[in-house]
Amino acid sequence: MILQSIELNNFMCYAGPNRFDFTEGINVIIGDNGYGKSKLYDAFWWVMYNQCFDTSIKKFKYTNLLKRQIVSDKAIDETEEGMISASVVLTFHNTEKDSLYILERRYSVRKSGDKIIEDQDSEEIIWFKEMSYMNAKEVKEADQIERIKKSILPDNIKPYMWFQGEQVESIIDFNKSDTLTHAINVLSNITRFDNIITVAEGLKESSTKEFNKKQRDLSGDKGKSENLELDRQNILDRIKGLELQDIQIKDTLATAEEKSETLLNKLADAQKIREIEAKRKSIEQNLSEIQEEFDEEQQGLHKRMFTSKWVLKGTENLFDEYGKMYNQFEHKKLQHEAQIQARLDSENALVSEMQARLPIDVPEPIHVQHMLDIERCLVCDREALTGSEAWLKMKALIDRSQMKIKTLEDEEKSVHNFSGDLKKLYQNGLGLSHNVKSIDDDIASTFRRLRKLDKKRKALSDDLKKIESEINSLIVDAALNVSQAANILNEYSAQNELAKRSMNEVNSNANILSRRKEELSKIEAELSKLVIGEIPAYLKEKIKVIEEFYLVAHSTRKRVFNKLVLILEEEANKHYLEMTQGNMSSRGIIRLKELSNGKNYMPELVDENGNVLLQLNTGNIILIKLATIMAIISARQGSRDTDLYTLITDAPMSVFGEDYTIGFCKTVSKVYRQSIIMSKEFYKNLALREQLLTNGEIKLGKVYLITPSIPENARSNRNSLSTNIEKLN
Repeated sequence: MILQSIELNNFMCYAGPNRFDFTEGINVIIGDNGYGKSKLYDAFWWVMYNQCFDTSIKKFKYTNLLKRQIVSDKAIDETEEGMISASVVLTFHNTEKDSLYILERRYSVRKSGDKIIEDQDSEEIIWFKEMSYMNAKEVKEADQIERIKKSILPDNIKPYMWFQGEQVESIIDFNKSDTLTHAINVLSNITRFDNIITVAEGLKESSTKEFNKKQRDLSGDKGKSENLELDRQNILDRIKGLELQDIQIKDTLATAEEKSETLLNKLADAQKIREIEAKRKSIEQNLSEIQEEFDEEQQGLHKRMFTSKWVLKGTENLFDEYGKMYNQFEHKKLQHEAQIQARLDSENALVSEMQARLPIDVPEPIHVQHMLDIERCLVCDREALTGSEAWLKMKALIDRSQMKIKTLEDEEKSVHNFSGDLKKLYQNGLGLSHNVKSIDDDIASTFRRLRKLDKKRKALSDDLKKIESEINSLIVDAALNVSQAANILNEYSAQNELAKRSMNEVNSNANILSRRKEELSKIEAELSKLVIGEIPAYLKEKIKVIEEFYLVAHSTRKRVFNKLVLILEEEANKHYLEMTQGNMSSRGIIRLKELSNGKNYMPELVDENGNVLLQLNTGNIILIKLATIMAIISARQGSRDTDLYTLITDAPMSVFGEDYTIGFCKTVSKVYRQSIIMSKEFYKNLALREQLLTNGEIKLGKVYLITPSIPENARSNRNSLSTNIEKLN
């Protein structure tokens, strides 16, 4: 469907009748800011959708809200009484069927003196003309009108074919998961896989309920099964809650990641500020670490009195004195033990001698006692008076049964022996004596470290002050006020912090979810043990098949989606390469990076080794998004969207350099059979305009120059405003 022409009559700044004719190739309308380019774009949109863009609120508004704003101020001012109508007519040529669609929209106001009476809404008129038969008929049925409009511009590709430059950010907003999904839907019907997943999830839930019911029916302990089932449902509810929470956290994480990337790229126009800011953060981090270490050292000084034994400083002589005392004690102890041992040896010799005379208890003790009582030895029949040597000899025969060989250990049990305790004290002192010798060195080393940390801390503080002063100077030099720079930096920092916090929450949530699933497995195992009999084979097979179907549905959708993303990425790089050929800077390669939630994607530039190229400026970002928009259309193999539909865009190149502008025009003329571009870049730059008109690589259609026509003495209002249209080729 080729757009042959647009006719404007009293539409906004286009007072009176105006006409633009278009051909295949890239048609360019050149004009400076405020010259009517955006109003021309509004005219296209108004005919199709009964809306115009309100720049004050950055949204499209319907005619019934705009009303007299649709009509040229000049036409209203020059009309004394009566109706003033604004109209726009679009003529589309269906080259395949050689037929025309003529779409017209009108809006009228009536002027009565100083009073303007507004119609409530616009009027739409559509004609269908078959060129071969030279007949035409008005289309009035609402359904047929809707079909015609969708044949001119289908809803699914409308955002990528008709757009204003300032809409590019929202059309390709990779922070929104539905943005890329819409793009992928243009490439393929990915929603079929979503529908399959919905079916798989429903089947899985249904079969699981059936299986669980069968388990309960076959349970040998109905009460326990019921309790376990309640526990199972409770855990399932918790798992669902955790999974929902996981999705929300990952969405937050993806948003934070995307915003961090976007803010980082916005700082590309102030590259030096970002570089210095990185240095500041590094210094601040180092300062924080040094300060923390310094504080710990200072706070630990009193602890070192005990942990490093500083409290023992000056006690070297005490250990020497104790050593001497302990030595004397041990010497005396050994002498005492020798004396005891000599006495014991003598006593033990007597015991041995006594025990060698006769066997113990021979004669028996009662007989010996009798002899002691009568003071006479009945063996030799001699007298043995009490206390005499003979009497004592007999008595010893009784006492020897209680006598034993004594040792030094036996003797020492009866005295206080602190030798072990004193020895421990000596050994402890021996170990501490080595610490005492190094205390002075340790104290000196600690205070040297403190002085070194303090010196480094002060140096870093001075560096930080210099860096902050430099940042403020650079902000001024870069035409950014301090508040703007601070807001950008603070927002970037906040988003990074949010990303870190969200990542921790993701990990924590994953651990909890894993534990809940383990609990669920245990409960299901217990339920299985209670089953008496056999679960029907068909039911087991059903569960297995549906589970496999569920997994395959998800993995297939993911695989297909990722494949389509790669196709989109490949096509985008083709267009990006062509648009940047005339620029000598490093262009990089577009990569669509999947964010943490698995749904959102962030475009970034990488080198051939996959290293991310930072410091993207606004021009780079818009180029990437425009390349992606073109890729969405050009990647539709066999759809012929670029042949059937016209690209219409207002000021898409407003942030480009000259080289990018020509590259954009070359690429557009190759990708689209027909395009209509509103641009200011060629207005003042005559050399660039000459390139547009003469470059053989650009398939050029019609080129127009538009300028406002208003007397110098009437610039305080728009009552004399009209627009001049000049053909340049």
